[in-house]
Amino acid sequence: MLENITLNESNVTASIDAYIHHCLFGYNGVFKCGQQLKCEIINNNLVKIYDGLFINQGRFYRIAPGSYEEIKLENGVVGQKRYDLIVSHFETDGVNETHEIKVISGEGETIPQYTNSDTFNGGTVSEMPLYLVEIDGISIKSVKSQFDIIPNLQELIDKMVMYKE
Repeated sequence: MLENITLNESNVTASIDAYIHHCLFGYNGVFKCGQQLKCEIINNNLVKIYDGLFINQGRFYRIAPGSYEEIKLENGVVGQKRYDLIVSHFETDGVNETHEIKVISGEGETIPQYTNSDTFNGGTVSEMPLYLVEIDGISIKSVKSQFDIIPNLQELIDKMVMYKE
C-alpha cells in the first residue's frame, strides 16, 4: 500500500516518523552530544547513566542535559560471576509505544540474550544493548559500553572533503 507522507492536513504517526529516521541513519547508536550516556558505578547495585541522545530502530530517546538515570542491579552472590545487560527496551503493540532502560540479568558467566525484532515488519520488541556489566561476587567488576557512536554531520562532511582532496 502506497502512503503519501506529508505534514500538511494529515497525521504523521510515530511509526512513520521512526521509519524515516531509521532509513536516514541506518543503525542504532548514541549521538555525540551531552555525556554520550556515560556510565558511572555508584555502588555494588547501582549505576548512573548520564545525559545523551540515542536512537533505537529510528526512535529517538534522550536523557535530558544535566540529568541521569539510576539503574538498579540485582545483588551478586559471593563466589559467583555474572553478566548483566543494560538495554534500551522499546515495545509496541502497533498503536502504543513504550520505552525504558532496563536490566536483563544473566545467569552465571553467560551473556544474557536480548530481543531485536524488526518493529517495522510485525516485531514488537527492540532491545539495544547499552552496557555489559560484569559482576564478580557481590561487586561490579566492570561496565563496558556496547553501542556505536554516531558521528555528527560536520564530522561526515569533513571526512568527505578530506577524501576528495
